[in-house]
Amino acid sequence: MKLKREQQVYSEPGRLIGWHILTVAEAGFSMLDIYGRRHHGLDIELIRKFADQVNEKDEAGSLHPLAPISAVPNRFFREQERSMTPEIVNDLKRCISEFLVANQTSIHAKRILIDFHVSPAAVPSRYVEAAEEVFRAFGEGSIDEVIIFT
Repeated sequence: MKLKREQQVYSEPGRLIGWHILTVAEAGFSMLDIYGRRHHGLDIELIRKFADQVNEKDEAGSLHPLAPISAVPNRFFREQERSMTPEIVNDLKRCISEFLVANQTSIHAKRILIDFHVSPAAVPSRYVEAAEEVFRAFGEGSIDEVIIFT
């Protein structure tokens, strides 16, 4: 599996063909909204319901097969973003692992783009490292390429 970090790039929708997006469950002016509405033409109400469901269940969720988009709860990037408690990072790893299980059993994405941005600021490095760790541990063999926007 090829795994690399890149600066976040807002690109034309065609660049993402064949990629499954893992982002933050947040509707409105958010990456979930951009990927869902701009890249896949989803209705904002559908996106809101999906984000609410992920956040209420506090686990990863997916819009697959409707759209190649999955999300983790937004609490990691809003309420708990500044927390240095190891349990927070471990819980994010749990959510990423849930996504990987879903990918192995039903989504079957070979290329995954992780975009955990909720603002123009960089994604906290501990979250980027957590994603890399989980993907290295569970993604080998079933995934060809992973890009993590930093």
